[in-house]
Amino acid sequence: MDKIQIDEIQVAHYQVWPEMAIETFEHLVADIKKNGITYPIILDEKLTVLDGHHRLKAAKQAGLSSIACIIRKGLTEEEKLEIAHKTNATTRALTKADKMKRAIELREERRSLRQIAVWLGVGKSTVERWLRGVPNGTSTVIGDDGKVYPSKKPKASQNAPTQDYAVELHQLINEKDSEIYKLKEEIQKLALDNSLKEAEIKRLVREKKAEDTVRSFFKGGFDNGLKVFAAIVGLNEDASVADINRAFRKARGKAHPDTGGNDWISQRYNVSYDLFKKLYQVG
Repeated sequence: MDKIQIDEIQVAHYQVWPEMAIETFEHLVADIKKNGITYPIILDEKLTVLDGHHRLKAAKQAGLSSIACIIRKGLTEEEKLEIAHKTNATTRALTKADKMKRAIELREERRSLRQIAVWLGVGKSTVERWLRGVPNGTSTVIGDDGKVYPSKKPKASQNAPTQDYAVELHQLINEKDSEIYKLKEEIQKLALDNSLKEAEIKRLVREKKAEDTVRSFFKGGFDNGLKVFAAIVGLNEDASVADINRAFRKARGKAHPDTGGNDWISQRYNVSYDLFKKLYQVG
């Protein structure tokens, strides 16, 4: 394994799979920022990426200057393409639609069914099912060794399905879109439930703090709270409940915006007076 400067790495035609979803890519960038590159990218001797295009892009966004790499030397073009296809097909969460689309493209490039199956990490029978009704456009195919061979004509079968491959692919995409929509609805529901629970927790915390404050007024069996309320309305510590009640009424009247006070002071007198009435049962 080698550590290669990111600006020295080249990107060519070996990115054969679709772009990663934006949210998945953002998670990849965040993970690389936190933990670095977990899986090294694969390069040829010219430092061209064969596998790891998204990791390279994410590493750049994460601000890395160098990246862990495995350099594969002496590979043929076919071997490089096999790495580009097979590594992602077996490790990345590609959909059936992604693989089916790529199988069609490879068949149009005259690849053999066996080679397509190996590169995509599926069985040959699966590829045959995907490609029913898809012509390869030529009488020859490219074998696993990169050489050109005559293609075998498919045997006629009365039981072969006539459904066009594009229709099957479209149906598959619609099914996936429906699943994605349902998942998004579920996520939104969970987010709402979580938000409601957080609001309830905050309310309970506020109530607990208020109860703790009230208990502190009577700590040690002494009514310390009465001294606090007396101080709020500008009376001495030994003021009675009745004295404090009268002073609160007078202070609230002066603090009211209609009599020249302001909202900020008036609200605080109101809150304090409400607590005072609750604690000392005054009207």
